[in-house]
Amino acid sequence: MTHFNNARINEMLGLQLGIIKNIALKLDGNDIEQLESNLAEMEVAMKDIKSMVEGLPHPHQA
Repeated sequence: MTHFNNARINEMLGLQLGIIKNIALKLDGNDIEQLESNLAEMEVAMKDIKSMVEGLPHPHQA
C-alpha cells in the first residue's frame, strides 16, 4: 500500500472512531429511551468500522 492509501485509510478510520466517541459521550443511564437509541446508533457505527477493517488488504493476502 502506498503512503497515500495509508493516510486515507487512517483518515476514514479516524472519522469513524470520532463518530463512535461522540456517541459514547452522549450515553446516559438516566434516560433509558435515549440510551437505547444511542446504543443502537453505536451498534451501526461499530458495524461500519468493522466492515471497513475487514475490507482492508492484509499483508498475507498479497
